[in-house]
Amino acid sequence: MSAFNPILLDIPDHLDTERLLLRAPRPGDGAVVHASIAETLADLRAHPASMAWAQAEQTVDSAEEYCRRSAAEWLLRTGLPFLAFERTSGAHVANLGIHRFSWETRVFEIGWWCRKRFQGRGYTTEAARALVEFAFAHLGARRVWCGADDANVKSWRVAERAGFTHEGTLKSERADPDGTRRDMRVYAITR
Repeated sequence: MSAFNPILLDIPDHLDTERLLLRAPRPGDGAVVHASIAETLADLRAHPASMAWAQAEQTVDSAEEYCRRSAAEWLLRTGLPFLAFERTSGAHVANLGIHRFSWETRVFEIGWWCRKRFQGRGYTTEAARALVEFAFAHLGARRVWCGADDANVKSWRVAERAGFTHEGTLKSERADPDGTRRDMRVYAITR
């Protein structure tokens, strides 16, 4: 019997929800993603332990590099990032994805951030639910989990609304660049 090869797994690179289109990043998406990052940067930088990437200088080129690397991760099945777009306007709403996962144990971590102007509308919860269903239906997930900084109430409330169970809070699990220790709430859905 041959070993499982995730590269040969046929999985959809886009998902439709009631209000959103979620799809894999593509070359050329950098300018759109950068505009969302620039609009939301203060929020992203408020949680440096969990959004370390946002602490670096953000440029159109760095966003384009992210999109191209993400497209490569999709092909290699080493990461499954998604961009979420509003179906009616086509506007970029959020980034989310499946990362730091194990094909052997079928445990998948998801994460997200929402563009400032679209926060508070339920888009992130809608996208997170779709991503969870994608993981169970197409990836054979046994466990989908997420972590949220204890101070990032918006993020962990998304997890709760998306149906995750709070399993506990890891004390002093991460540190900000200045050394401030951070607690991380862990949520999961298992089947």
